[in-house]
Amino acid sequence: MNEIFEQNKNVDLAEQEQEHGLLEAKNADRGLLETSISKQMVIEHPSYKELLEQFSQEEQKAQDFRNKWLLAQADFENLKRRTEREIANAHKYAIEKFALEVLATVDNLERSLAVKIQDNVALNDFYVGIELTLKHLLEVLQKFGITSINPVGEEFDHEKHTAVTTKEEPTAKPNAVLEVIQKGYWFKDRLLRPALVVVAK
Repeated sequence: MNEIFEQNKNVDLAEQEQEHGLLEAKNADRGLLETSISKQMVIEHPSYKELLEQFSQEEQKAQDFRNKWLLAQADFENLKRRTEREIANAHKYAIEKFALEVLATVDNLERSLAVKIQDNVALNDFYVGIELTLKHLLEVLQKFGITSINPVGEEFDHEKHTAVTTKEEPTAKPNAVLEVIQKGYWFKDRLLRPALVVVAK
């Protein structure tokens, strides 16, 4: 009898536990359903949608402001570098216009010596004075980084020579500089004036 009673008791306990488990599962399912319904109601609520839209708009505005700030910063850096470069060039090439005016005087002095009258004792001192003046001017120009371009015999280079005319010369290579009409000049690493030349055909 006791064994039968114990078996019935165990069966009752098992049934109770099963019912309890089913009840907990139902409650859990009900809780998940209620949670899901609650979330869906919140998402579909007009105020939530309005707030979400406002948040999206503000987020887009923030991104736009950031992009504009980055663009402005890049523009400022470019302007800063460009200004620094222009100031450096202004200091470096400040005497360029003045140098061009001085070169006109150099040209005239060289032309005077080119037509020098030989065996004229009366003009010897005059030509010596021109030679000394020209020498001094060239030394001053060189001191400030201005050097001459005298390309006789070199191959014509359109970047630093300007061809005035061409000439037949059987002994010269084609495109060689035969004569310099007017010297060119460098100002440091910059072409101040190209040389005017006669080029072999």
